[in-house]
Amino acid sequence: MLPSVTARHSLGALAVAGLLAASVAAAPSASAAPERADVSVYVWATNVNVRNSYSSTCDNYPSRANCATVTRVSTTWVNAWCQTPGETINDSGYSSRWWTFLQAPDGTWGWVSNVYIRGEAHLSNVPDCA
Repeated sequence: MLPSVTARHSLGALAVAGLLAASVAAAPSASAAPERADVSVYVWATNVNVRNSYSSTCDNYPSRANCATVTRVSTTWVNAWCQTPGETINDSGYSSRWWTFLQAPDGTWGWVSNVYIRGEAHLSNVPDCA
């Protein structure tokens, strides 16, 4: 037996709400930045570009071409949300294809290449983006 129209409407609304919540958690962006980050990481370089185009193109593949610079950070601790593979960056003898979505001290959210974050090329203490 099918649920009543009201029950079906409520179930449908719950399913849509669940999908929306999952999509925000799975693909963070500056326009839907999380309320808090779980991990602090140290950006060791100066004038590091924090990039975000407020689009899925940037979120799906962070790169210099896909993501505009929205702010810069220098030798500071920042809140990290998650990391994902993107353009390989080589600088100062380091190389990484991983990018971390983080919150700059000015509150701006965006991507930074892991080359500029203290730790491994793929940070063991930062979760992968879903």
